[in-house]
Amino acid sequence: MFSNIKKILKNPYTFSVISKIFGVLVGLLFTIFQSRYLGAEIKGQVATVNSIVSITSIIFGLGIYHAYPYFKRNSDTDVMPVFLKISLLLLAVYTAISAIALLSFQLSPKNVAVFIITPLLAYDGIVSYITLIEVPNKRSATDMAVNLAELVLLIILWIVAPPSFVIGVIVITVKDVVKALIFTFWWRKRIFVPSESIRIWIPRLVKFGFFPMLSLLMTTLNYRVDVLMLNGRVTDAAIGVYSVGVLLAERIWMIPDAMKGVMVSHIAKGKDANETANVIRICNTVCLVIILGIVALGKPFIDIAFGAEYNGAYQVTLILLAGVFSMIYYKLIASYNIAMGKQIVSFVLLSVGVVCNVIANLILIPMLGIYGAGIASVISYAICSMLFIVYFCRTTKIPFRRMLFIDRADYVRVKKWLKRK
Repeated sequence: MFSNIKKILKNPYTFSVISKIFGVLVGLLFTIFQSRYLGAEIKGQVATVNSIVSITSIIFGLGIYHAYPYFKRNSDTDVMPVFLKISLLLLAVYTAISAIALLSFQLSPKNVAVFIITPLLAYDGIVSYITLIEVPNKRSATDMAVNLAELVLLIILWIVAPPSFVIGVIVITVKDVVKALIFTFWWRKRIFVPSESIRIWIPRLVKFGFFPMLSLLMTTLNYRVDVLMLNGRVTDAAIGVYSVGVLLAERIWMIPDAMKGVMVSHIAKGKDANETANVIRICNTVCLVIILGIVALGKPFIDIAFGAEYNGAYQVTLILLAGVFSMIYYKLIASYNIAMGKQIVSFVLLSVGVVCNVIANLILIPMLGIYGAGIASVISYAICSMLFIVYFCRTTKIPFRRMLFIDRADYVRVKKWLKRK
């Protein structure tokens, strides 16, 4: 029995989903403790910084890590040393630029945090993605350990330190810094492996990664622009309430994120479009079960766990849950497009979604506040998803019905796989 369980866990999809379920549970506890500890106002300030950094780290990452699956799949030589050297170079350059900016200008606390965090997250994005492609199970296990350590650190800080904006920023940053250090240590010997000159590779990777970077930027804007547009239009406390609702909804989005990483790894190693359709069916089914649970138990849970200060977060979560399935389609299909070198297509389709998001936010936020921001996000998710589905089905000849929910054929396939194992 134990040998069978061990074999099943070796499957990258299975282990990735388990790690993400663990991450959802730990992340939920983290959100509860963080919200209680910081309070709605500081939580809103930290959420604003987090939204800005999620955008700046993508821009300064130059889309380089998106190129890794493609060049790994199509190159005759080992490309990892080149990517590692370029990522370290970018870290050094961006750190120097940030240091000069901090010493030269009088910046607000939020901007100081952005300048400090951006180089670290840009570097982590590259080395984490390399690790995901090379050893997905090991990356997933590390995520589990680091997420748990992050929760423990938060609880310790709650006990020994009063809440502050600085503490809030440290809490949202330490996980990515630790992962970057761990992954760099793992691949440290590969950094010194002889390779082609990075002066030759940098233009090549920036050219390839430009549109994937823009596509990821559009994706991030699609579910971060709401917080940015709320800033200055509602109070920090209201943004804190909204961010709790968003974070609860994003716990579900971790499922397609988990499957997406392994899917890209498999596509980089030769799988075709049917792999993407299979993953979408699985994600839809798993997320449906979770959504039903949140709808039934979410209100009393939020009232008990977060308290009266976060009244309204449940309504935000319910609104955003309506867009969860849309997120699954465009997250996974966009990743498939990039792995297949169709980054320009993803950028164009995502741009349409972002434009719709901005317009909807401009209209609905003045009318409905944080609830208007949630509705605007759902509208943009639906439009973007529809565009990706139409494109994917037309180019791959895979019918939409094969991307709904798991069916009898999936049960038979899993049963045969378990017997074989």
